[in-house]
Amino acid sequence: KMKILMDYYDRPGDAQLTKEAYELLDILVIAHPSEAKSWSIYGDFLGRDLNYEGSREKFRKALEQDKNVYLIWNQVLILDAQLNDYKSLYAESKTALDLFPTQAILYYYHGLGAFQTEKYSEAIDALNAGKDLVLDNRELRFEFFQLLGDSYHKTGDHVNSDKSYEEALKIDPNNVYVLNNYAYYLSVRKVNLDKAAAMSKTSNELQPDQSTFEDTYAWILFQQNKYADAEIWMRKALAHGGNNSGTILEHYGDILYHLNRTDEAVNYWKQAKEKTGTSDIIDRKIRDKKYYE
Repeated sequence: KMKILMDYYDRPGDAQLTKEAYELLDILVIAHPSEAKSWSIYGDFLGRDLNYEGSREKFRKALEQDKNVYLIWNQVLILDAQLNDYKSLYAESKTALDLFPTQAILYYYHGLGAFQTEKYSEAIDALNAGKDLVLDNRELRFEFFQLLGDSYHKTGDHVNSDKSYEEALKIDPNNVYVLNNYAYYLSVRKVNLDKAAAMSKTSNELQPDQSTFEDTYAWILFQQNKYADAEIWMRKALAHGGNNSGTILEHYGDILYHLNRTDEAVNYWKQAKEKTGTSDIIDRKIRDKKYYE
């Protein structure tokens, strides 16, 4: 049965073969319910066919039979992440770490689960514990530092956040997401604005027409008091979908206010208020028809 199933696995486009494969899989797990391998093979097929919920269920059944197989834990955690089920990722990665404390990727998964469930200090601890276990995998090492940068930022530890982003960029200097996020966070703090502008410019060159990246560059120009240039870039952001973002609409209002176009500014602040992502002082801006930081 195993050999037949493996032949079927390599031929995913045939509906009849797929039907036969699942019939065999049902027989397999009935005949060998206490074997982790039976459930794992079933999970592999469901994953191949993009049934991630079903796949995870079968891999979890495999773990019930044998919890000491690292590769099965890895599959469960991958599926947790694919399903955006970060509570499960957090809990299951913690269990996996107790069993396999030398596997670097498990620290990353636990850090990601902790980050996405707003346990930022725990994310930092896990990521710092795991990053030095990464030896010959530059991509994974990059992921550790990127997430460390985000986690430190959430705790307000800007020194370590900046250091982490710098380490990430040493590995992948053209990663547009790190370039954009790092640049934006610098602009919000009004520090190293020339560096922020250079990074943001690069991210826009590497991936043009992204409203988030254009908003970042516009906001840096705003912080540099280059209001006319900032408006040009913010109009690009609006043209590329930014008119659905409260943050971008509010930023555009801020720029217009500094160009002495107060009525237009208030109009955009009002539009921003109807979306998500605005600042806590949006009502005050609208009421007083005035920009506040």
